[in-house]
Amino acid sequence: MRNFITLAAFAAGSNALVGRTDSCCFSLTSSGGASGKLGQLGDGQNRIGDDTLQPAQYCIDSNGAITDGKGRGCILTPPTTQLQCDEGVSATPGFSVNSQGMLEYHNSPDFVACATGQNGGLNVYTAPNKMDVTGCVGVQMSADSCSGTGAGPGAPAPAPAPGPGPGPSPGPAPGPAPGPAPGPAPGPGPAPGPGPGPAPGPGPAPGPAPGPAPGPAPAPGP
Repeated sequence: MRNFITLAAFAAGSNALVGRTDSCCFSLTSSGGASGKLGQLGDGQNRIGDDTLQPAQYCIDSNGAITDGKGRGCILTPPTTQLQCDEGVSATPGFSVNSQGMLEYHNSPDFVACATGQNGGLNVYTAPNKMDVTGCVGVQMSADSCSGTGAGPGAPAPAPAPGPGPGPSPGPAPGPAPGPAPGPAPGPGPAPGPGPGPAPGPGPAPGPAPGPAPGPAPAPGP
């Protein structure tokens, strides 16, 4: 029993270690149209330029999903695409930290920061509707660690699915087209002619037999 408990504890510790090494944690600093550390409101909104907020901490996993320091999933709230971290939600995948340390979403480092009207802070978006926001500028955000992590080029790409195999080989070429259909069979030949004529009759009867030979000539007279 003691050995079983020890083994179970070891397995639990190993699983916890794997869970920790599956993600990498960092903080973010904005540059471009607005600069400064990213901080968070209590409700999980991420803001640039509000000096009343402490810098926020984030972690990214191998699927490119981000959670904040309180374990809340960071999402792009529809329809505004605002980057916010909420309790009890699945984090939006597709983020990465590239080899230069820039945060990317679907391999793009370009984000949008828009004014909130509170303490000079700006909310962060990926593609806001211009009718819903105001005072927007383009920004990029760099992470202080975790270069080459998440779902971008820094992570190994999945192997492509194999393509379809070759199709069946073509069958033999078709033979020549059949010739024209034969004509109608010839009609019956002409009827045979009449048979041979009657046999010729017997020839003429022979003439009378010659008379007796003449006697000796008479002796001359005296």
